[in-house]
Amino acid sequence: MKIWEDLLQDIEKNIPSDTECELKMMHSKSALTRFANSQIHQNVDEESADVFLTLHNDSKTVTMSTNLTALKNPKEFVSKAMDSLSKSPIDKGWAGLPDASQSYNGLSKLVESSPEERANKVREFVSAGKQMNAAGYCSSYINNYFVWNTNGLNSSDSSSSAFIDGIFRTESSAGSSHRGGITLSDIEAERAGSEAAKLAKDSENPEDIEPGNYEVILGHEAVSTILVFLGVYGFNAKSKIDGMSPINIDENQFDSQINIFDTPEDNESIGFKIDASGSKKKNLEVVKDGVSKSYFHTRRTAKELSAENTFHELFGWGENFGGIGTNIKLSEGNVSQEEMIKSVKKGIYINEFWYCRVLDPITQVVTGLNRNGSFLIENGKIVKPIGRLRFTQSFMASLAPGNVLSIGDRSRYADSEFGEGMLKVPAIHLKNFNFTGGVSG
Repeated sequence: MKIWEDLLQDIEKNIPSDTECELKMMHSKSALTRFANSQIHQNVDEESADVFLTLHNDSKTVTMSTNLTALKNPKEFVSKAMDSLSKSPIDKGWAGLPDASQSYNGLSKLVESSPEERANKVREFVSAGKQMNAAGYCSSYINNYFVWNTNGLNSSDSSSSAFIDGIFRTESSAGSSHRGGITLSDIEAERAGSEAAKLAKDSENPEDIEPGNYEVILGHEAVSTILVFLGVYGFNAKSKIDGMSPINIDENQFDSQINIFDTPEDNESIGFKIDASGSKKKNLEVVKDGVSKSYFHTRRTAKELSAENTFHELFGWGENFGGIGTNIKLSEGNVSQEEMIKSVKKGIYINEFWYCRVLDPITQVVTGLNRNGSFLIENGKIVKPIGRLRFTQSFMASLAPGNVLSIGDRSRYADSEFGEGMLKVPAIHLKNFNFTGGVSG
């Protein structure tokens, strides 16, 4: 890509020979179609190129960022970074730059979606619930990522993704669903619409129930909430360094049915095949048969813990945030959602959690609310929709040995509080989940 080649040439010639340098650029094209009142009301697209320059010399490190539009004078940009470098503190955590052997070239020309194609997906979603009010969005992304450093690495990669997320509303209820994929053609918009419409209709006139410990069946979005919190705050090696992670490697902390992987190398995985440093990512076993096997590492955390780098450095989050798994998959079980419901004597089905906050990172106690489709189950049947409940629950304990009754037989990409396209999960049936309050407190 010419804009990258020109930028690299201009920056490289201004770097002092005794200074280590890492230059990164993310070129993105995003397109968004929004709908409300069952009609499209907005089509927007955006193109951007964000630039990060990292310099290291005399045991000091500095990173400066800008975008290509604002970068008028590369020489001045480097000069400003060098001046800031001289005033920076000693960086004891510097872990060096990957070398030429880690270089990767996955750059490719990807086709953008058109407004008409996104409108067709919206139409499929909306048509599934014609008597109800629909709102949401359909989005698509094409990203090209480039990394060069003075240690010989020169990497690039391309990725695409597409999503639809929507909700149907009635006078007293709402139901939502989500789909993600590498291209817009992967999106099952009609199926997502049918799911959301059924949840909304079945949720009309909800009744409040008493809080307490309940057996629960968690839908895809609810499961993704649990796993993304564990990923960001638990398996992130920086959390371990800070003494805030509950994860202990080679301990049987989860039920034996829990198997979690990070799969960037898989063809159906969304995202780049390289991490923010430009190094090739690898598939990683995170939990095997309930036993924690690995943290998500970056160059810095691997150095500090004398561990092997797992290449989970994430662009734009900063080197010091730690490692994030962006292709997390929970292995499927062999039980359908219908079979799960039939096995429940008294429990709750939860479609989605929201407004979740960590109360205690060491035990992973999180509080949050249910929304967009929750039901009371009695004697193997859904008997009524229920209102808002607040949970206060350790996510570690929710997946602990003996608390996982079964795992669903169908996975899909689910939305999460840390972004789309990061998790592919089935539903889960849990023995105990703690609800501490309702609408009255």
